[in-house]
Amino acid sequence: MPNALVDLIAEKLRTDLLSVFDNPAYRPPVLPTVALDIMGVAERDDADVDEIVQLLERDQMLAGSVLRLVSSPIYAGRAPIRSLKAAVLRLGVRVIRDVVFEAAIARGVFQVNEYTDTIALVARHSTVTAYITRIVCRRASIDADLAFICGLLHDVGFAGLLLAVKHVEGSSAPSLTVLWPHVDELHERASLLLVERWGLPRDVVEVVGHHHHLHTGPMARVAAAVRLADHLTQYFDCSVRGPKVDGERLPGDTIPAFDLETAAAELGLDDAAVKHVLTEAERTLPDIALL
Repeated sequence: MPNALVDLIAEKLRTDLLSVFDNPAYRPPVLPTVALDIMGVAERDDADVDEIVQLLERDQMLAGSVLRLVSSPIYAGRAPIRSLKAAVLRLGVRVIRDVVFEAAIARGVFQVNEYTDTIALVARHSTVTAYITRIVCRRASIDADLAFICGLLHDVGFAGLLLAVKHVEGSSAPSLTVLWPHVDELHERASLLLVERWGLPRDVVEVVGHHHHLHTGPMARVAAAVRLADHLTQYFDCSVRGPKVDGERLPGDTIPAFDLETAAAELGLDDAAVKHVLTEAERTLPDIALL
């Protein structure tokens, strides 16, 4: 096939994919209402423990997932957590908010049977990025509010685009090998559109929707933490990877070396500090594997 024709087909595919998100009639995959309600409560200074528990009790499946997560070694500590109220009291409203979002995403917001393996790899990468982001924030003395959720959702556009392919192409959808370079190119834009449609806080939209861009606003250091954590997942074989070609998975979500250097400088982390982050992440990862 002539290169000009290949380029024309690729451009049409990119246009079609983004047109799905830009269409006002598009309805993204639904986040559980409880997760969005808890996000709203956590934003308030007068957030109440009983209110959080009552919200969780409205969705028994989500509540069960939250209890399973908070009972894991990464959260539970020495004494087990046996109730939702005990979880909120011990961990605090904002950590519970993070756990609720992690459980909500893990429940399968995106179900695309044709691309299950790749979406699972992206989901794994995103979860590990979120936990490493939390470690980076501690090391850099950053107020980490919303940082975990930014790390968790930064690459949600990959799954969103693969789901959009089914809307656009139906049973004639191209192979993932053909799609992957375009999905990789567009995933940041798609992440932005998804979190906007979900009505998430502006700070989350800013970081998630521009996680491959340098930031100068109030969320600049959180964005740098996500960018650094995103890169560090490769040390644990958890980077974004696409379909296999000649036995090797195609890379995705690549971060230029300059951006990494800039992020580390923004955070005030030298090589030794980054090594400390990796060491702590290495201790944490076995617990994450249990989630």
